Amino acid sequence: MKKASLGTLHSMTGYGRGSAGNAHASAEVELRTVNGKGLNLKLRLPPDRGDLESVLEARLRKNISRGSVQGWMRLRLLSQGTHSIDVKAVRNHLKEWRKLAKDLGMKSADPTLAELLAMPGSYVPEEENATVTRAVQNASVGALDAALEALLESRQAEGARLGKELMRLWKQLKVALNKARSRVPKAIAEMQANLQTRVQAALRAADQDEDYDLGRELIVLADRADVQEELARLDIHLERFEALLIKGGAVAREIEFLLQEIHREITTLGNKSSDATLSQHVVTMKLVAGQLKEQVMNLE
Repeated sequence: MKKASLGTLHSMTGYGRGSAGNAHASAEVELRTVNGKGLNLKLRLPPDRGDLESVLEARLRKNISRGSVQGWMRLRLLSQGTHSIDVKAVRNHLKEWRKLAKDLGMKSADPTLAELLAMPGSYVPEEENATVTRAVQNASVGALDAALEALLESRQAEGARLGKELMRLWKQLKVALNKARSRVPKAIAEMQANLQTRVQAALRAADQDEDYDLGRELIVLADRADVQEELARLDIHLERFEALLIKGGAVAREIEFLLQEIHREITTLGNKSSDATLSQHVVTMKLVAGQLKEQVMNLE
């Protein structure tokens, strides 16, 4: 039977850049994402374009469910609006010029009109019309969408590599689990044989004739060494783990939970084991589970 292929997975790390423009405005957007427990957005927009923040963030939230996202937007107006002269401001500039010259003991020499008009506040920009505002938003959204598309492609490519690594580690864990399962009956049999030998030797050394309830002791020992429940739960968790990788999508949170449960069962398995070979298999399982946890931290 052909093995199912991995689903589409996304890394939380990626980069995208895009631009768009029209007759009135051009925009360029750059997006970068890194690991994060949830979704954290931070967009740097031009100071006078705060109204775009909710629109752009909504598009990001629709496509990204996890990660720390940083974005930058550069905007350029291609059609300049008209400006009117603020006569009152120009008069104030002239008044302050003359006052400063007098305070400094300088000879009065009025500035030229060009110098006065070049001072801050001499012009009042007309209110941006609706056509330009819509054009700015369209250019901004277009640039964001282009950057977002490149970002998602980057995250998907990295996610594909992560998926292969997770599947490789999953197979290692599965092999170690099967080795542990194969070892359990032999370990129990060896423990029983060793206990029987020690008890009989102790009884002979003590020169005791009464019967010793060895069967009861062996039952207690076998009960303590019974790890079938842990092995069964590990099988279930690993089956679910594989199913999530095949399903794809934003599965990192569920995988993280599964790895917590897997680690708990492996720890219990190790606590019940007094067999050196079985313990070595448990150590291997812990190491691989730890590697899986580190890799999943990069997954959306």
